[in-house]
Amino acid sequence: MDEKKKKEIKKFIINSIKVISFILVFVILIDVLSLTVFSKSKATTYKNKFKNAYNFVNEVDNSIDIVGLGNSDLYSAVVPVKLWDKNGYTSTIVASPHQTTSMCYAMLKEILKKQSPKFVILEADMFYEGVELNTELIDGESKNKGYFNFIPYISGKYLTEAIENRFPIFLLHDRWKKITAGFFGKTEKEKSDVKNSNFDHGYVFHKNIKKVYPNGNMNYTDAVEELPQETVLYLSKITTLCKDNDIQLMFINAPSFVSWSYARHNAVREYADNNNIPYLDFNTLEDYKINYKRDFRDNGNHMNYYGAKKITNYIGNYIKENYSDIIVDKRKNPDYSYWYTDKETFISIYRIKKF
Repeated sequence: MDEKKKKEIKKFIINSIKVISFILVFVILIDVLSLTVFSKSKATTYKNKFKNAYNFVNEVDNSIDIVGLGNSDLYSAVVPVKLWDKNGYTSTIVASPHQTTSMCYAMLKEILKKQSPKFVILEADMFYEGVELNTELIDGESKNKGYFNFIPYISGKYLTEAIENRFPIFLLHDRWKKITAGFFGKTEKEKSDVKNSNFDHGYVFHKNIKKVYPNGNMNYTDAVEELPQETVLYLSKITTLCKDNDIQLMFINAPSFVSWSYARHNAVREYADNNNIPYLDFNTLEDYKINYKRDFRDNGNHMNYYGAKKITNYIGNYIKENYSDIIVDKRKNPDYSYWYTDKETFISIYRIKKF
């Protein structure tokens, strides 16, 4: 081998080592930042769309009975302090706008590192996240199964979510301007504020009232808008994870006139029945009545506090009547007395006259 060739090989090896070293340093830096400055726990200390979803990191270890997972429909509809007040159940809502089953699966695995819940509730609206309503199925003009409504199998969106779940910096990197003063060295008051910020346990409070009018989305049809394949994949993972940890899984649908339909209800009902999963769709329940004048905060997509109270009480009573053998009332247990403080803080902060 001539000298020129040796120099070229040596140069190639040196450059390769530099590139590999740079990549390793970059990955280590991203990992360190994800575990520190942009960690999921830090997300609860400043305003961002994941603040409430990651509130579960502030829950006392092994203190939670019920974990709710879903999108904005869920964090608008279930009030943990109400579940405590009426039934003595401890719960946390792990939800964010446009949350998917992939994100929920990753979060549930994270939750199970420090919690041993008896119940997991999934809000089924997220099963169709990113899929537009099939108007033909709503109108009942077509009896097809909606095969063309699938999102491409294992789309780039799910790959992105996998990376974001592993490295939270990619979720939170653009939130740095909203970090409060003292973020890198909190005062005792700031530490106290962070500690007390979990009094709503993931619920997002809204008192706004908007009168709504039902549309034809929930008109009866025997048509079925099939679940996207990605949803089925991650539902299977979530179902297996719950079975392996002796957790009762349940599906619910909060009232929605924007993103829900009877064809979607049929698909979720079929999946739930086939997998022995209880399913409460508040759009179709005969013993639950929607107040169109008072229960919504927007155009019929999200509940306000008045509607959320009704849904929460219904869920609490349903669990009490059907699953009292696996979940118990903790209101007389002194280890959970802080929930009474959370309730009082909730009432005070939101100035609620009738809790």
